[in-house]
Amino acid sequence: MYTFTNNLDKKSYDKFVENYSMASFMQEYEWANIKNNWDKFYCGLYKDKKLVGVCLILVKRVFKNIKLFYIPRGYLIDFTNFEELNEMTLNIKKLAKKNRAYVVKLDPNFCISDESAKGEDVEHHYSENYKIKHNNLVKLGYKYGGINKEFGKNFQPQYNMFAPICNKESKILTEEEILKTYKSKFKYYLGSFHEKRGVTFEITNNLNDLDKFVELLRITEKKQNISLRNKEYFVRILENFKDRVYLFFGNIDLNKYLEFLKDNNGKDEEIKEVKELIKENGNNMTLSTGLLLLPKNKKGIRTSEYLYAGNSSNLTKLNVSAGLVFEMIKFSKDNNCHYCNLGGIDGNLNDHLTTFKQKFNGRIMEFTGEYDLPISWLYTPIKTFYPLLLKVYKKIKR
Repeated sequence: MYTFTNNLDKKSYDKFVENYSMASFMQEYEWANIKNNWDKFYCGLYKDKKLVGVCLILVKRVFKNIKLFYIPRGYLIDFTNFEELNEMTLNIKKLAKKNRAYVVKLDPNFCISDESAKGEDVEHHYSENYKIKHNNLVKLGYKYGGINKEFGKNFQPQYNMFAPICNKESKILTEEEILKTYKSKFKYYLGSFHEKRGVTFEITNNLNDLDKFVELLRITEKKQNISLRNKEYFVRILENFKDRVYLFFGNIDLNKYLEFLKDNNGKDEEIKEVKELIKENGNNMTLSTGLLLLPKNKKGIRTSEYLYAGNSSNLTKLNVSAGLVFEMIKFSKDNNCHYCNLGGIDGNLNDHLTTFKQKFNGRIMEFTGEYDLPISWLYTPIKTFYPLLLKVYKKIKR
């Protein structure tokens, strides 16, 4: 016998997440506090009084009383169990109708394929039983949105690059074993390369360090002509995930680097640049930063998330950003993670992010993408005309 609730208590919800392999942070209880401009439901499905599935639903008002239900990287359920998936779907449908949602948009946390960038034979944790999971959703009336290789086409990027931290038997690797998977030319820029030049790495979750983090993000925004989050957003992340979220900084002792250049036949223009930076900034500078979130699940496959990055425009030849990412991978290893998700990439695999991220023995993860569960007759006209109206609205606003 099945029962369903749309107001599952935090203790029960968290316990389920902790025991669910490959649980995404976007299905954690706290994620709704980060996305505080959305309404939310915490749903739970019980079978014979045992919790067998949960999901966080984010609710957005599209216009007037018409709403969108969005389930990012969910459900947390056994997608191969048709009966349980059907029960979850029927109850979510009822909830959506009651709340005047025209669609339930689902973005599951499993992959069509998870392949090595090198073409090696690897484990396939995220793509296991993909066809069964996909076919079950389609049988239940979910409309598949297909493959979108471009950024911005889906709520979440369909292509991600993971840095693997485990072998084919799911055993977590040592630091030496991880390094063996990198090319020699790339390994040269890790470890002693940075130490000799005065580069050190700092890990903190202190709110007082957020200004330094946000400052470097702004430089990256300007350089790449993109818009990231404001400081208040990151305050919410640090406060809600305070025991599992960390800021990483790549710092440099400029005097030490200056001495290194003088002792190792550094170019005149390099020495001049460092001297000018000392005049402007003093002896210490931060050249790179990133935010890493450790997973809540304690069982199964654990994946850390490299969520945001910022880099200075100075001393780029030092490749501090590469050292910073490696520090995140080591930190993830030390916290029993099997992967570190380095974030979204263009599906055509020809952008600069792909080139950089695949150096970490990158695993190309092609997530299945979005499924729509139509609820109202408004689904078709909204799906057809809403994107066009949104474009017109944005042009008028500009």
